[in-house]
Amino acid sequence: MLKRLYPPRRSQSAGEVLDTAFNILAASLFKTLPYGIVLVLASQLVNIYNLATGYPLQSRLHDVPSILVFVAGYVIQVSTGTAMILRQRAIAQVEPCSMRAELRHGLRVVPQIVAVGFLFGLAFALGLILLVLPGFYLLVAFSLATPLVVLDSKGPIEALKLSQHLIRGHWWRTAGIYTITVVIAMVFYFIAAILVVVAVQLMHGADVAITTAAARVLIIALGAVSFPYITATALAVLGDLKVRDAAAAERGAGS
Repeated sequence: MLKRLYPPRRSQSAGEVLDTAFNILAASLFKTLPYGIVLVLASQLVNIYNLATGYPLQSRLHDVPSILVFVAGYVIQVSTGTAMILRQRAIAQVEPCSMRAELRHGLRVVPQIVAVGFLFGLAFALGLILLVLPGFYLLVAFSLATPLVVLDSKGPIEALKLSQHLIRGHWWRTAGIYTITVVIAMVFYFIAAILVVVAVQLMHGADVAITTAAARVLIIALGAVSFPYITATALAVLGDLKVRDAAAAERGAGS
């Protein structure tokens, strides 16, 4: 029987948060894999359109249809990513889940997530322009805004403020968790890429087309796993910081 992983019963060390993220990923991987595949395909929708219409991949947004395809791909990514983290939370809380409800909620919060993304990007860009370091600070400080919109139905401004509040005092620790997560993902990609190259080399007579096709399949496969890993990490970080914030509030009320 699965144990409840979100939120944790107590505050956790950085290592325990990473362990919780892996446990959430392991418990939910096969049930979120369809979402991960759709996410990767949606992110490549413009490239698929360009290939289908005879345009080079580098052309990206070159006409009105390509812009519409890009917008459609973005909406699919946002709604699918939302559904993924909702499913992971349900599994982490040992609760039933429904694809219809998850996707419906995902579509409903697209405007809020777009607003969060715009405000987040604007603040990050201004931080980089000013002194660079404020940009990196905000990159971590606002990192939980999207999960808060999805899981707690917060508005864009409220989600950004609450994310900054939760991470205040835990910035370095949170940044360290994210850094380790990125490094693990990069190592995983690197090892997988080496295996593909070796496999292609062992295939006598393999040409550029086969290598390219293998690389595309690798991107889809790894993306389908890495997206759930990222959302599982965000869920583990958010759960731990909520527990810490609640404990701090109790101490403040008791003093």
